Amino acid sequence: MDFELRTYPDSPVTFAGDNARAPAPGVPRRQFVTIKSESRKSIAAVIFQQSIAGGPKIEIVAMERVAIAVAPAEKKRVSVAVADMSAKLEAARQAGGSLSQPVLSVVAVEFLDGTQWNAPTGPGAEQGGLGARARP
Repeated sequence: MDFELRTYPDSPVTFAGDNARAPAPGVPRRQFVTIKSESRKSIAAVIFQQSIAGGPKIEIVAMERVAIAVAPAEKKRVSVAVADMSAKLEAARQAGGSLSQPVLSVVAVEFLDGTQWNAPTGPGAEQGGLGARARP
């Protein structure tokens, strides 16, 4: 199952345009993605969120913290655990409803200097604009 890759417009980490999203060999339910630091500071860890939407409701399926040192403007390929969404999507289809394509997004970044960036939350904190999808 392919996840749509999204980043918030002000995220210090984006998905690089060369993402093949290939499954990690020999490791079920893990997927490789390439990330790029858009920050001037070195990164210590990235927190990924997997979600799926049904109408106006968004369900967070999983979150994973990936500890990886990334220098400013550097790209790194990381392995992220991905949930098997096929049963959930099939159940919604049989019930006459629909769910959106699963989304993998960066929701927090920890920097080596101890500071942190968090994705906006609350009403109106939708992911959108040019930065919403993996950049080419």
